[in-house]
Amino acid sequence: MACELEEEEFYDHVELKRTHGKIPLYPWEGETWTGPRMLDVVEHGLTCADVDAGLGRPCTLKMSNERQIQHLRNAIADVMQSVAFEFAMKVFEGHDTPPEVACQRFLRRLCEACHGGVYCRLRIVHKTKDACLANLQDSKNLGAALYTRIFMLRFLKRFPPQHGFRHREIDADETKERAVRDLADTFDMFKIWPASESHPAALFCCMTTAGMKNLLRTEVTDSWYGVNQMYEVALAQPSEYLSGKLPPMIVDVKKCSVTVFTRANIALIARQFAVAEFHPEPFAHFIVTNCPYLLAALWSIGKLFLTESARNKFVICTGDASTEIQKRYGVAKRDQPVECGGEARDEMIAARDWLAVVPHEGAIKDLQRAMAGRRAIAGTASDPDASPLVRKFSALNMTPKMAFKTGIRPSSTSLVSVAIRAVEFVFLLALFALVFRSPARRLYMVAMNT
Repeated sequence: MACELEEEEFYDHVELKRTHGKIPLYPWEGETWTGPRMLDVVEHGLTCADVDAGLGRPCTLKMSNERQIQHLRNAIADVMQSVAFEFAMKVFEGHDTPPEVACQRFLRRLCEACHGGVYCRLRIVHKTKDACLANLQDSKNLGAALYTRIFMLRFLKRFPPQHGFRHREIDADETKERAVRDLADTFDMFKIWPASESHPAALFCCMTTAGMKNLLRTEVTDSWYGVNQMYEVALAQPSEYLSGKLPPMIVDVKKCSVTVFTRANIALIARQFAVAEFHPEPFAHFIVTNCPYLLAALWSIGKLFLTESARNKFVICTGDASTEIQKRYGVAKRDQPVECGGEARDEMIAARDWLAVVPHEGAIKDLQRAMAGRRAIAGTASDPDASPLVRKFSALNMTPKMAFKTGIRPSSTSLVSVAIRAVEFVFLLALFALVFRSPARRLYMVAMNT
């Protein structure tokens, strides 16, 4: 079960940096419920999920995808047999996707979020516990086993099982109505190209000077809600349509003045887009289109400050995105939306429409059907005083049918891997500010520290 809103708010409005037991907390992580559980997971995982070849926990960074997934299966065997994990699979990989396919894809997504590392290498790289805690954002050394357990804490808080996986505040009808009424104009820059069997969904952002200023004036909590909703709608699509590919994010900067990108604005954008931390490996590529030649040249210098994996995610185009889309996804120009440089019209989902969607509604209904079938077979025996909804979900908390082959019960933190994805996007914006002031190195550090 997740915490109730009375126990811990979903989003902490305090701007100051917060920690719990020296673990840095994001705004959506509180010190009452989330922090203590994260600390337990991390402290246990730093030893019980660390790299130890003698206990069957080798370094997996250079292993094949199949072997990495098998190690992750062993390390999170108990998590995989929970209803929450099953629901997460349906949310991220599509509720119509066959379970064995969805599971394989979801585990692959988790491994990729940690660069293929399954077990924790922090103890190897950093000798003290404090140093390990300070470097939890290093997803490559964190390991997917620990990352998964931390991610599931966050996932439970966002989708509380005791309320049928609907958050009482975020998924409420009045919240959706208010979002469409008050935020549609703010997020008008963002559109979603729906997925098909041949290509994943794509998040398209046509940056304009007025739109950026409007976004920057938005309350941080409203901005967080809009960005999270946009991510969830895009992320729920790729595997649902069996394209089997992660969505790209396409950013058109043709209509945006670089004067918008001051250091203060970059810091604010970094906070708003840190919501990507909720989602393991959210985007395959960041394709920046109609980029001025000057900024393209600056990128060739600025990318040297990024990791290799971060550099590979960015694609800088001086023209539109149509050629890149055709090369990466095989979609002909005539079938691409005009916003991306194609010829197809009315292909995009506008902000007013995607803000009103409940992207995990299909996953909820599918899980309810599956649970009803299991109850019919096994019979439901639970506390007669509990509410029907609580009985419905708690009756299916399954325990592992086998012991871990690795003997692990990992616990971890470092949600960072995904935060890095958000920061990568922010770093690109930071380059724009480079035209006016600040050395590249300093701008990069400002964005990362934020």
